[in-house]
Amino acid sequence: MDIREILNYLVSKGVLNNIQTAEPVTLGQGGAKIYKIETNSKNYILKIAYLSLSCDENTMSSYRKELNFYRLNEKLKLPFVPKAFYCEEHPKYGILILLKCLNSVSHNEWNIELQKKAIDMVAKFNSLPIDLFEPIGIKWQPTVIDKNFSLEAYKDWVSVISEHEGKFDPKLLDAIYKNIYTVPSVLNTEPQYICHGDFHPENILSDGEELYMCDFQGLNIGKCAGDINFFISRGSSMGINIDSEKLLSYYAERLSQYTGKETDTETLEKERCASSLLVTFSFWADYLRNADFIKVKLHYDEMVNAAKFLDIL
Repeated sequence: MDIREILNYLVSKGVLNNIQTAEPVTLGQGGAKIYKIETNSKNYILKIAYLSLSCDENTMSSYRKELNFYRLNEKLKLPFVPKAFYCEEHPKYGILILLKCLNSVSHNEWNIELQKKAIDMVAKFNSLPIDLFEPIGIKWQPTVIDKNFSLEAYKDWVSVISEHEGKFDPKLLDAIYKNIYTVPSVLNTEPQYICHGDFHPENILSDGEELYMCDFQGLNIGKCAGDINFFISRGSSMGINIDSEKLLSYYAERLSQYTGKETDTETLEKERCASSLLVTFSFWADYLRNADFIKVKLHYDEMVNAAKFLDIL
């Protein structure tokens, strides 16, 4: 897809003018193309998603959900969501989302105060009434275990730990695989919340004063502990010093304030461990092939500790 053609289209629509530069931005592993657009007066981020080898129909569906969320936010006006200046699904160019240009937060900036600011933000988001999101068709889907998928995940983990012969106890992995079917009983209970679905430090932006969350393809209804768990897990893997116990306690305090209902820290920790176990077992091995021992140990221990807390080891 020619970016110049898309930019000319946006100029013809009166969305952009006086474009100076359009530079590609490399972010994450998603299928969208991201550009930083500089004009005489403002800077923007343009997200483009269209059917391609790196963006199949399932991926397009997730970007369509994000598009609809930004449209919905024109009414909701959530202060921690970047302003969208233009949203369209074009028959030729695909999904176009033009956003306010904000700054990423470097890993070494994530001190405890900034972490708490991010946790406060996601607690506000999680506390929103679910029915606000009915216009974009988000519905709760119970967590289920796919036997074939779990078998493949188990094989992937066997392959990963075999790269570090003698350093991991395979019996622990065997026990987790045998008992992974018990996890949904923790995650499918009430209450359920609106969740970001991909909440981690690299999906948080700043204007120098306030924080904003971005990348809403994973928007879902589920256990809010999944959001804070992913922040802790991904942040730790990035080398950020995170006190999970302190953050979880702070999150429970903020969620209690925003919902007006007491959030039990022990229950939240149980749900976080269930989310951590399921996500780490199901997906992390694929990212840990040929990784060094320390990184593999971080996530293997995370999985094992969650399983011990849930009393399935």
